[in-house]
Formats: sequence, C-alpha cells, structure tokens
Amino acid sequence: MASKKWLVGIIGAFVISCGESSVFISYNLPVPIKAEVFSQSNYATMDGEYEQVGTLTSIRLTNEYSQNEDMLYLERTFISDASKGYLKKSYPSELALRTPKMTLTAKGMKVLNIEGYENFDSVVVAKISIPDRWRKQISRMTRQIDLDRIERRRWEVTHLLSGEIPLKSNITDLLKSQGRLSPMPNAQIDSVVTKGIKKIYERKCLEYTVYLQEKEPFPYFIWEQHVSSVKSGMPFKSYHPKDAVYQNRYEVALDIENGIPCLEREFKFGVHGMQNPETGDSVTFKSQISHERLYSKL
Repeated sequence: MASKKWLVGIIGAFVISCGESSVFISYNLPVPIKAEVFSQSNYATMDGEYEQVGTLTSIRLTNEYSQNEDMLYLERTFISDASKGYLKKSYPSELALRTPKMTLTAKGMKVLNIEGYENFDSVVVAKISIPDRWRKQISRMTRQIDLDRIERRRWEVTHLLSGEIPLKSNITDLLKSQGRLSPMPNAQIDSVVTKGIKKIYERKCLEYTVYLQEKEPFPYFIWEQHVSSVKSGMPFKSYHPKDAVYQNRYEVALDIENGIPCLEREFKFGVHGMQNPETGDSVTFKSQISHERLYSKL
C-alpha cells in the first residue's frame, strides 16, 4: 500500500438546550496527524481467590492518520517494547504490535484492507529471542486472518459513533437504527453507553463504553500461563484448553476536535475450560485481562 495514513476527523459541536446535551460527530479532517501510543496489557488468572499476574506487556507505537475524501487511513509504526512476565514474548495479539508497519484502509467504520501481517513470521516471530520450540508453536497457532480480525474489531469499536450523539445516554437502540451494531466474529455487542465529556491531558474527549460478550475457541496461551506460572494450575498440565467466554467492558475516549482517541481501555473477565484427554474430566479457571492504550499527539 502507498504510504497513506488515515485520519478520521471529528468535528464536535455541543448542543445544549432545554436540559438536553449532545455532540455532533462527523468525519472530516484533511490534515495528517501523528500520535504516540503507549499500549499496556495485563494478563492474570485466578489462583483460588487471588489474582496471579503472569504477563505485563508494555509497547510504544506511533499512529499516523489521514483522509482522502471518504477514504480513511491508518499507518502504525512500532517503536519499542518493555514487556515482562511469563509470556512477555508469546501472546500473538501483543506480538502483532511489534510488526514494523501496519496499514489500514477504511470507509467510515467499514475496514476495506489491512496490510502488514503477511510476513508476520519472518519480521516478528523469527526475530524474538525465545527457544525454537516456542517460536514454532507461535507460528503454528497464529493466522493472518486472526490478526486482521483484532484490528478490524478495534477499528469498529472506536468508530461506532456518527451524527448527533447524546452525551450521557444508552445509545444502543440509536446505533442499531443506524445499522452500526452488526455482528462481529466470535463476539456480540450488548449495549453502548455514552459517559459525557472528560478533559484528558488538556483535550476534550467524549467517553463511551461498549459492553460485549466474546468467545475464544482455543485460548492456548492464557492456559499455558495459568498451568505453568500458578501453583494451583500445575496438576492440569496434562489437560488441553477447550474454550473461553469473556464478559468485556471496552471504554473509549475520543478527542472531539479531530477524532484521535485520547485513550482506550478494555477489561475482559473470562471463564476458561480445559479437559483431560484421557479421562474426559473437565475443569475451569478464571482470567482477568486488561488492555490500555494512551494517545498523545506529536
């Protein structure tokens, strides 16, 4: 893809009359804008009543945004990594952020094309310092379609709002009437609630929360972390992971002047299944996963 960078601009105007408050959101900003992104994730599982933090990722990126008529572009560039913990170099969704460049093309909230993960094995996995058996495992369990899906979902969740939006309201029905709550692979949005305007780093940002449910067919890496780094998980090393169901709370804050996110926070509370292949015995464990991305304009 040519070195285009997307920018979705949001022109926000407050309308306050008769006790009502709303903001009008539209995509229109012709000037490219850069933002530095600090992405941090926390992967923990439950050992009885106690949360056991296994992996903490910490990654810096730059996002460059631009627009050409109704086409929107994002170009993301990896800067550095300072992750730590048991699987600091294993989670595919985190390793994806180490891709040197990822570009995304969209029309509104509809993603048309993603480039950057075609050579994920050679440009990312092959270069991390881990044993070859782990590297082969990551490659075997990571598909480009799954990495693309993560980017599509992030884009769709952060581009749900369009038109006049109440500042503090449950806007689920409004978004449904606009056809903006289409089903996502392995996930279903339950509701969307706006929280109003909040000042974040001197920027006026519209906050909203997306509540959704998610299923993961084969959550291998969180299972590996649990049985290998949590004492109570040791007896289950001979088990195989089955599936996981998450209750998610996805918080977004958008700069009302230009559409660049001020921050994103995602909290995932999961129940994971695993089964003994010989006896058929099944058990579950719980996880708490959080993702936070802070944006600062350059």
